[in-house]
Amino acid sequence: MLCNFLSFLVMIRHKTFRNSFGYLTAYHAFSNAAILLIFTVWAVPWTILPIPDKLHWANLRVGQLSLFFVETAFHCCLCISINRFVAITFPMKYRRIFTNNTTTGLVVFISVLSALYWSVYFKSGCDFFFDHSYHVWSFGSDPCSVWLSFHIDMGYNVCLFLVVVLIDIVTLLQLRSMTKSVLARKTATDAYQSSDMSRRQRKELLFFLQAFTNSLVYVFMLICFHLISRLVVTDFQLFLCTTFIWGLSHAGGGVILMAFNPEIRRHVTHLRDFTKSLHDPATLTNVRKAPGTASARI
Repeated sequence: MLCNFLSFLVMIRHKTFRNSFGYLTAYHAFSNAAILLIFTVWAVPWTILPIPDKLHWANLRVGQLSLFFVETAFHCCLCISINRFVAITFPMKYRRIFTNNTTTGLVVFISVLSALYWSVYFKSGCDFFFDHSYHVWSFGSDPCSVWLSFHIDMGYNVCLFLVVVLIDIVTLLQLRSMTKSVLARKTATDAYQSSDMSRRQRKELLFFLQAFTNSLVYVFMLICFHLISRLVVTDFQLFLCTTFIWGLSHAGGGVILMAFNPEIRRHVTHLRDFTKSLHDPATLTNVRKAPGTASARI
């Protein structure tokens, strides 16, 4: 939770991430942090203590809220994958396509779509809650709950990540093509231009790996939650395949984000610099000086 929250703070404050990719990733990190906060504040206490009957309604609403943030996190993954595909395939058109207005529209779309799914759970019989007896998050046994569990939480979300993985594969092929192009042009460019292209390629590769790794983690979580959990025999195995792997996948999102973003690591690992950056509305990043030019800052 801490990794996700600190990453969110860095991305909304640091100048490097003030772009479409940065804002979408920040929303994704915020969603992960919100889910983990719900786990910490609600699931952990009621794992130890029985849930009072008077809190049954609150249990349903908390479960409902957790699904809202799950859907925002999942749809952020889709938008991030599309963002990386456009950035690598159409680099000259990227800034015209992913403008601030476009990014705002995507964030609003993700929120509205997730809110529509969230609102369904106000209907009687459409339940998702924390089950103290088995220490797991569970859908209800009513027809509405069963339908939502199979068709939306598993079917729709698995299909969503199949699309994400397909986009990521195409993006990977584009990255390979770009690598060959860079290697072919190395002999025709000077050392500085070649180094600049290599840095850009490495940056795009890290962003791609971040998005792709997140997608794989979520796919594995959905398979465990809906399929493997049906094959286990003990309560502890059920807990591992549902609540534990669900929380771990969102916690892993923060770790993945920090692992593939040196700027975030630099600010989080150096607490003094990180605190300073939160009060500095325009964090400065050094740019390597080209031969014969003055030092620049952006």
